[in-house]
Amino acid sequence: MKFIDYSNDGNVQVTYNQQIKPLISVIIPVYNSELYLKECLDSVINQTYKKIEIICVDDGSTDHSLDILNFYQKKDSRIKVFTQENSGPSAARNKALDMAKGDYISFVDSDDFLKPYTYSTLIEYATQERSWDLIIFGGNIVGERNTYFEEKLSTEYREYLDCKPGTVVFGEKAARPFLWLHFFKRELLEKPEKIRFMEDINLGEDQIFEFEYIPRAKNVLVLDKKFYNYRIENNASLMQLYNNRRIKKTECHFTIIKTVIENWKKDGYYSLYQDDIWTWAVQLIYWTINDLPSEFRKEYSIQMLDLMRTYDVEEYLVSGSEVSHYKELKKWAESNTSSESDLNLIKKKIEQENFEIEETLKSKAFKLGKFFTGKKKRLDIDKIIEV
Repeated sequence: MKFIDYSNDGNVQVTYNQQIKPLISVIIPVYNSELYLKECLDSVINQTYKKIEIICVDDGSTDHSLDILNFYQKKDSRIKVFTQENSGPSAARNKALDMAKGDYISFVDSDDFLKPYTYSTLIEYATQERSWDLIIFGGNIVGERNTYFEEKLSTEYREYLDCKPGTVVFGEKAARPFLWLHFFKRELLEKPEKIRFMEDINLGEDQIFEFEYIPRAKNVLVLDKKFYNYRIENNASLMQLYNNRRIKKTECHFTIIKTVIENWKKDGYYSLYQDDIWTWAVQLIYWTINDLPSEFRKEYSIQMLDLMRTYDVEEYLVSGSEVSHYKELKKWAESNTSSESDLNLIKKKIEQENFEIEETLKSKAFKLGKFFTGKKKRLDIDKIIEV
């Protein structure tokens, strides 16, 4: 709350009552982030808004991340460091949520960073007379350009008042899947019952979490401001291409769909939002399997259609642009595939990538870069080649 004092010389002085300013709990799960962790922590401790607690949970790091956290904890009493055996980001976030005391929650990934005025601006909006339950904002890409992420991280100003459960989670593009673009009241996670992350899912757990707490927000504000800096590694596409992560991701997305449906049935939302849920589900699966080999596309298309039959979903419930994607899934499910030709294509692509890696390792530029780059900052080439 602001207090205005008119001094004897006529100047206006604005002061704040520190006792009634809201507390923000900033939650940072950490795993092997030594290269960027300092930049992340500096961006949080140097926020212009000072009433924050910074809860860092080290998830069994094997580099110097925990050493950095302990060092920063000595520098700033607002930092609280907890450790756990490697259990994944969901378990780390849950541990932090159980420790959180703040009025508001903000998640930050340990290799990303914030603009210095982020929380002062968010608190200014959050404490308006209207009292926003959830504020969504935008972000910037750091590193490799990616048009999908750039579009997702660009927001437009909107106010959602007295929302129905599905209005924002389906209608606002920035509502999913990026948790760190959200600033919300902690009470959304605590009442009427606690909401926490599913710890047995390692991919897409954010979306299940968002489908649970966003419907509880009655007043939602979307800002056309980019506060968050999201880092994309240049080698990410190479390391993830054609490995078992793609298959795991698809399986996780089916789990996400089934979990969201069962949760929304339990909460009484499902019957009213079947069209939105299944349009979203078709979109999620289509873009997950779109560039997989035809044998996998067939298998997962059949699985998607079987899932829809299990829930007695009528085709007309799928709407908008996803109608064509639904038809594409049906076509893939009925197609005759040649797994041998697909495997040969994959082998050729892997051989080409391995050749390019070997040529890079032999190049003078790589050798000079290796010479001038400290061991701690080097990529683990063996792991890249193994993929």
